[in-house]
Amino acid sequence: MPENIGKREAFVALFDILGFQELVNNNQLDKVANAYSRVKEVFEDILSHVNALNKGFKMGITVDTHSFSDTFLIYTSDTSADSFLSLLAACDSLFIGAIENELLLRGAITYGELIISAGVEIGKPIVEAYESEKKQNWSGCWIMDQCRSQIDISNYLKDGSIVEYQIPFKHGQVKSCFAFNWVKSLTCKAMFENMKNDFTVDQIKEQVSFARNEVSDWAIRRKLDNTNRFVDFVLTPEFIALYKTEAG
Repeated sequence: MPENIGKREAFVALFDILGFQELVNNNQLDKVANAYSRVKEVFEDILSHVNALNKGFKMGITVDTHSFSDTFLIYTSDTSADSFLSLLAACDSLFIGAIENELLLRGAITYGELIISAGVEIGKPIVEAYESEKKQNWSGCWIMDQCRSQIDISNYLKDGSIVEYQIPFKHGQVKSCFAFNWVKSLTCKAMFENMKNDFTVDQIKEQVSFARNEVSDWAIRRKLDNTNRFVDFVLTPEFIALYKTEAG
């Protein structure tokens, strides 16, 4: 293998923007380009802070990203617990950037070996994440079973970063899996803006109110309904108390 090609075991996340194809087909290219640029700017800004903190603490880990068309690829420098935590922080920032621009994401997180060379990433986990992302019928993120061989998932269940949930898949299938709780980042954002460890459910739902808009396409409506059910699930009193405790 050439010297400039490296192999690494990594956590890998892949996300697509829901409705991207429809926007392009409807000739809303300016809207797509502007929204995409803003999402990418927010995402890369927060990601740079995550990597700077890791460097400051001399943790020796980084989170890298590569975006193309409506797809965001995120991967870690190793498979440590700190790397997985940093990956989740990167996913938080991507969701925040998307929601601030009224866009919804769908993705998957997995684990495996990557081959990386001069900005080109190849590997089975990228294919797995891509195929798993396409199977889902909502805006959300499936934490695949491969990750569980490398992390103690109970730690993330305790703080609400990951939840066990009946993920809706296409063709009507529903399967109990682990999902990334992207709504938690919205509660942290609200508490920061409120300058106290408190928020209201209405504050959080207002951030994703565009997902409750009426649409005529039944397939899109189903995705939005599934997404809103997840939002309701992670905004029950039990989860709200957990978010406030974690922030304190």
